[in-house]
Amino acid sequence: MKKNSKSILSGKGFYIALALSIAMVGAACYFAYTQTAENISGQLESSLNMTESENDNKDVAGVRTDIPKPATEAPVIAETTETTVITTAEETEDQEEDAEETAQPEIRKLIMPLEGEILNEFSNGELVKSNTTGAWQTHNGIDIEAALGDVVVASDSGTVSAVDEDPLWGITVTIDHGNGIITKYCNLNSGVTVQAGQQVSSGEEIGAVGETADIETSEKSHLHFEVYKNGSFTDPLSMM
Repeated sequence: MKKNSKSILSGKGFYIALALSIAMVGAACYFAYTQTAENISGQLESSLNMTESENDNKDVAGVRTDIPKPATEAPVIAETTETTVITTAEETEDQEEDAEETAQPEIRKLIMPLEGEILNEFSNGELVKSNTTGAWQTHNGIDIEAALGDVVVASDSGTVSAVDEDPLWGITVTIDHGNGIITKYCNLNSGVTVQAGQQVSSGEEIGAVGETADIETSEKSHLHFEVYKNGSFTDPLSMM
């Protein structure tokens, strides 16, 4: 009986020791789990705090970066640009006006080719009755009364473009003064003192009054004087 009791006690002791061991292992596992959970929770909380701090910093940086420039800068630039454009336009207009003034030819007044009474005026396209032919016709110049042989001078400086003997107007001298102005001296005598291509000055002698214009033989002795402006007859007196 004693031997059996010892055997039973010995068997129970083994199981008690095993239970204690399991309990200790469980306690150790629980302790380890608790520490690990706390560490993980702390790390997570730290990470969250860092993330929130970074987001706050980003928000602050974003706000500072997105601050617009003062709205007054754009109008200032626009006003400066507009002023520059206006100034440039004004300068261009001034330059164009100066160029036009420079390009416009100088038109000087003519002088009378000789002194005398005006016998017949410029008809300005209207028909007048000719004392010689009796026909109604335009009178495209003026007739200046003069004695035979009176000196005739150039009304302005220019180039003699022709010296002719016209069947109606007799011996004539034509002078091109430039700027679209041409003068023609008719009913001269044969003593013409210039030739085609010659340069003459204002007031320079070119010939003398004759009686070679058959179309005006019934008139008193005179010089028939015509002026062309840009290819059209014009009143010589308007150019004086």
